[in-house]
Amino acid sequence: MADVAEETRRPSPATSLPSQLTTERVGKGDAGGEEEGTERKLMLVLAQTAHLLHEQGNNQAAALLLDVEDVEIVPGNRFGDWQDAVLIVPPYLVSRFTKEAIDSIQPVFGHVAERHEIEIGGVSAAPALPQVDENWRQALQQRLAQGTASNQAARTRSMSVDAVLSADGFVFDSREEMRVYEALKRQQEILPTDSSVSIFPLPMGRVATGSVWTPDFLVAVTGRVGIIEVDGPHHKGRLAADATRDRHWRNSGIFHIERILVEETSVDSEIDDLVGAFLKRLREYR
Repeated sequence: MADVAEETRRPSPATSLPSQLTTERVGKGDAGGEEEGTERKLMLVLAQTAHLLHEQGNNQAAALLLDVEDVEIVPGNRFGDWQDAVLIVPPYLVSRFTKEAIDSIQPVFGHVAERHEIEIGGVSAAPALPQVDENWRQALQQRLAQGTASNQAARTRSMSVDAVLSADGFVFDSREEMRVYEALKRQQEILPTDSSVSIFPLPMGRVATGSVWTPDFLVAVTGRVGIIEVDGPHHKGRLAADATRDRHWRNSGIFHIERILVEETSVDSEIDDLVGAFLKRLREYR
């Protein structure tokens, strides 16, 4: 905690926060009441924690907090001796909040919360609860009947009109995937139209072993095909599994696999360099 406090005391450029969040503390006497005041405080703590992590150079942890939809306070034990903060995220992102990620977020979050007079004993991540209505049985039966296909056709059919992680009619699993997609589009725009690149986000394919997989991107240029995978922190313990998967892709005709780490997606110029180098290798391969 002392290290975090020391970092916080160092002068840094002013950080602009969303207009609904201010650096003023929200007290119990506000018109919204105590509960609303606490909710506003927690969202401010979340925002300042994300910015502080970025300023400290921990872009990976900062990027994770971008996808936090809400922060809930729960008792730390059954006696209520302390309280913990639960970061509410889309279900498919929970696995990204590894022990290592939480260990880097917790001291900063706890320090910022303390500055706003909120004591936090621990931090964890939990899936957001699904939105349901009185017709939930019919809706679930329909989804079960459609199966669990994860390719774009199935995703687009079930996509809500206000889906956040979507662009150009495609649906994505993370903001990092969307950033890589935008980088591929930038490459597409600068290349001649008669020798450009085709981009297929999250297609579904069957490899020689009989497995059905969905790479993050299938990319085609000058008659050659490659794959881009955007790897989050959960991949650190899956190096052997990823190597086996890449070998099966190669055995099935796709020789070029590029793995981009989520921490490499925070700056457009860095993503452009990675994507540009990948396309260059793909074009020049003999």
